This record gives sequence, structure tokens and C-alpha cells, in this order.
Amino acid sequence: MFKIKAKRWIFISAFFYVYNTNTLILNFNSNNNIQKKILLWNKLSSILLSSNHTSFKTDRMKHFLPPKNIVQTYFDSQFELENTRRERQRAGVLILIFISIFLIYGLFAKIIYQNDYVQGHERIPKIIFAYFSFMILYESAVWISLKSLIHTMKRFPTFSKFWNATFEVSILTWVIYLSSIEFTHPILMLLSPLIYLYFLFIILSTLRLSNPVSVWTGFMAGIQYFGLSYWLIENGDIVAENDIYTKLLMTYAVKSVALFFAGIAAGFVATQIKTSVQLSIQQMETQEHIVEMFGQQVSPQVVEVMLAEKGFLKATHRKVSVMFLDIRDFTIYADKHTAEEVVAYQNAFFEIVVNTVNEHNGIVNQFLGDGCMVTFGAPIELENPSDNAVKAGLKIIEMVTKTNKSGTMPITNVGIGVHTGDAVVGNIGTETRQQYNITGTVVIQAARIEQLNKEYDSQMLVSQEVMDEISVIPITTKQVGSVHLKGMENEIFLWKLA
Repeated sequence: MFKIKAKRWIFISAFFYVYNTNTLILNFNSNNNIQKKILLWNKLSSILLSSNHTSFKTDRMKHFLPPKNIVQTYFDSQFELENTRRERQRAGVLILIFISIFLIYGLFAKIIYQNDYVQGHERIPKIIFAYFSFMILYESAVWISLKSLIHTMKRFPTFSKFWNATFEVSILTWVIYLSSIEFTHPILMLLSPLIYLYFLFIILSTLRLSNPVSVWTGFMAGIQYFGLSYWLIENGDIVAENDIYTKLLMTYAVKSVALFFAGIAAGFVATQIKTSVQLSIQQMETQEHIVEMFGQQVSPQVVEVMLAEKGFLKATHRKVSVMFLDIRDFTIYADKHTAEEVVAYQNAFFEIVVNTVNEHNGIVNQFLGDGCMVTFGAPIELENPSDNAVKAGLKIIEMVTKTNKSGTMPITNVGIGVHTGDAVVGNIGTETRQQYNITGTVVIQAARIEQLNKEYDSQMLVSQEVMDEISVIPITTKQVGSVHLKGMENEIFLWKLA
């Protein structure tokens, strides 16, 4: 009969707890990729400000930072999710503690029964075993329900925390009362180890990251402990030492106050933890915006490498393929159209370029108005940068041809030059202003090769160094021959790919 009632209580309690949780659920927006490493503000801002293709002032930087309400909204959603995780963690800790106590108490109860220490009080171990069994099942039900909330990215309502705290403390008080009836002096049950469970609930309330909930837990523990002691205290004069614990209410009133202040202390700790979490999330959100903005100015790949290198890229020699790309007759188009039309044209064209370059693991070093410079092999090292560069160049030409036919962009012709060689890559500048740079004759030669497209009526020219490394030679490839580049001492052998 007792087992049946216990099961009913477990299911009823778990049902109401889950019901209160789910009926007050609020959806919130999730924010992906919040696990990025945090880049130091000074490094990010200094490099962003030093970008040679865009001029920023310090006061303009503030304009790009996320508005305060956006950060607050982000914090609210992330904090609620973290709050639910901590609540589930709390339930998990209680499950482990109650299982441990259940096993340890079972060991001691066996010894006590064997020595007849509980003669006349046989119900007490049964009550305590029933309590811990119930709490294990109850906290397990809570743990499972919270798992579903986390999975569905839903909010855990504060009301349920107050209800849960009241329920846990009240059940403990009821168990202590039922056990006390078995004693000649029932008040002595308030000196048993079960009382320490009040402090356990108060301490773990800090995981709820709520000052009011922690204070409420301490208040409920204190008021119920005092109420129980007031009910069980014995009347009469104090004539012996033992009477201090059986007849003096003040002894238990002090403990009640201690429980209440323990709740206040737990609330203070919860507030400090919450503040730390809030500052961390707000800083992460602000710096997330900086990383995204910085990636738009230079390249997402550069940002990722800088994150790994703590904001500094040491200068190194690296084999790279450099591509220069130019929009033919762009100046004529710009003279005949409005600024808005010119910018719209540039954005449409560079969207094709950036997407294609990203697909082939390259980075756009800088936009040049009517063209851009692209690098393959730095800062992200590639096994065959020449192959990536050629595939990206041909894909860009293919995509531009498609847009020309579809009419989604003004008729565009491009010129692409690619050269492979050794370069010095890394940060240059001062401690306060730095720029990621690629330096070497390979850059100059790639720029010169691109300029020859007009002379050879081509769309893409590459050097012999590039041809020596590509895995598949395009069927449209034609030999150009040795060419003298302006400013270079030695001639270079070129090939026409498109």
C-alpha cells in the first residue's frame, strides 16, 4: 500500500512540475556559432582601422558596434538557455547525492538493525528510505523534462523554480515530522543529520542563478524548521542540560535564522555568477560583431588564423598563388552612371568573386574599385595553391558569362592574371596599427600578367610556374610564349586559359 501511494505521489509531483514548466515556456531566438574564440579588442580594432582599402575613424567604429538592445536581447536568450542547463545540472547533482546517501544509509541501517539500536523505532528507516527513493525518482523526472526543454531551445520559467524549491523543502519537513513521531522526545529529530539537507538545497540553489529563488529557498527552510520546532517543543522548566534541546525554543530559532541568512548568502553568490555570465555573453556578442565586421574588411580566413594566433601573424615565407582581377571598361561605365548604380554593379560582381574564391579556399586581400587581389595559400596553407587559383579563375569567368546571358548584371568582361611563387606573408606595421600583407615579386608579376590580357585579347593569363603545378590542363589552353614584364629583369612564359 505504501509503495502504491509513493508511486502516485511521484507521478503527481513530476506531472505538476513538468506542467508548470511547459505551460509557461517562451520561445527565444538561438544564436549559432557563439563558441568562437574571442579576439582581443585592441588587436582587432587596430588592424581594422589600418585596412588600406577602407578608412575608419575611432568614432565611426562605435557606429558599427551592436546596439545595446541587441546585446541585451542576445544576453536574455543565451542566459535563459544557460539557466536551464544549470537547473538540469542541479537536478543531476541531487540525483547523485540522494543515490549515494541511499546506499550509505542502507549500509548503516543494516548494522543498526543487527544490533537492535532501533528497537521500537522500526518505521524511521523505512520512512527515510521511502523519502530518498521518492526524491531520486522525482529529480530524475525533473532532469528528463529539462533535457527536453534544452533540446527544443525553450525557456525554463522562474515560477517553476519557486514551486520546485517550496516542494523540495516541504517534503523534507514532512519526512522529519513523520520520523519525529516515533521518538519519546520528538523535538530531538530536529538534531538529526536530515536537517543538513536544508543546507544542501540552499547551496545548490546558486545553480539557479537567481537571487530571489535562493533567498526564497533559505526563507522556506528557515520558516518551516522554526514552525516544526515550535510544534514539537516541550513545555516545562529547564532543570537539566538535555532540556536545552527539548524545551528551549531559542535554540531552534537561532538555527532558523541561520538557514534564512544562508539563503541570502546563496542569493548573493547566484547574483555574482549571473553578473559574470552576463558580462561574458555581452563581451562575446560585441566581439562576435567585431569579428564579422573585420572579416568583411579583410577575409574570414585571416580572422580565423588571427584568432588562433592571438591577434598577431608572424611574417613567414610561403608559397602562394596570387590572382589579380580587373573589370574591363569599368571607368567608362562609372562615368555614365550614378554612384548608386556603380556601387550596385560592384557589389553584384564582387559577390560572384568572393563566393567563388571562398569555395576554392582563397582570400580576397583587397578590393581595388574595378578589380581585386586574391591570394591562395596564405594565411591558410594549401597543398596546391596554383590548382585552386586556376579553378577559381575559370569559375569566375563562367559565372560572369552566365550573368551576362541572364541580364542580371551589366555586360561584363574580365581580365585575370595568376602567378605562383614565394612571398613574405604576415602582419606589418606598429604595435598600434597593423595590416596583414603579402609581399614579393610574385605579387608584382601577377599584376603585370593581368594587364597583358588587353594586349592578347584574353580573359585569363597564367605563368609557366602555375602550369607546372595544376592537376588538369584546361582544353582552352593556348601558348603565348615568353614575355618581358614591365619592371622585371627576366622574361616570363605565359599561357592563355580563356
